[in-house]
Amino acid sequence: MEISYYTATGNSFVMYDSVGKTLTYEEKSDLVLKNVGDRDGMIFVEKKDKFFMDYFNRDGQRAEFCGNGARSFVKYLHDAGYIKENVLFDSFAGQVEGHLVDGEIMIKMPKIRTDDKLGSVAGHYVVVGVPHYVIFVDDVKNVDVKKLGFRLRNELDANIDFVEIKDHEIEMRTYERGVESETKACGTGATASAYVSRITQRWHVQKINVSVPGGNLKVIFKGKDVYLQGGVDNV
Repeated sequence: MEISYYTATGNSFVMYDSVGKTLTYEEKSDLVLKNVGDRDGMIFVEKKDKFFMDYFNRDGQRAEFCGNGARSFVKYLHDAGYIKENVLFDSFAGQVEGHLVDGEIMIKMPKIRTDDKLGSVAGHYVVVGVPHYVIFVDDVKNVDVKKLGFRLRNELDANIDFVEIKDHEIEMRTYERGVESETKACGTGATASAYVSRITQRWHVQKINVSVPGGNLKVIFKGKDVYLQGGVDNV
């Protein structure tokens, strides 16, 4: 069994190299529940025609996508000698581009969709491979993320992002579905939050820095495409 551990701006993952193996959903879920512990999830590294990322949250359930998980996936492919710099791989959210940039990992995010779905607190419902609900707050440090996030997560069946607007930057905290707690970072949440902030604040910028409890992420806008960049470490 080939297991390694990665962290991406505070998100922590177990990497399971299953290239050349065939595992059922139930076998994967069992491996997650036995090995993840207090980490955020497990990533199964597979190869069909292309490399394939299969991501499971801590609760043993598959999620269509994970932004920081995808960045960790690219880092693992590089560390394991599968790739040199760039890669196109598949996921349940579609094809993903991965790039090594200045010692960091950048990925092209899935196409962003919006919806007018509303919870009991005003916010913006956005899907970046997985659903997010972005809520603007005055002081993100004083939000009861666990209590309010839990309530809204169950109302909307989505990840809940609390966002404080800075000077063309944002600070974010996330209650993550499937982890069922606040996480130190969330790549899809950072992307959703930056996307909503850019539109609502009418920012004409190509890059938004996102501060999360685990560090900093960059969300980069190139035409209709959106990229997520940040550091990844093999721990």
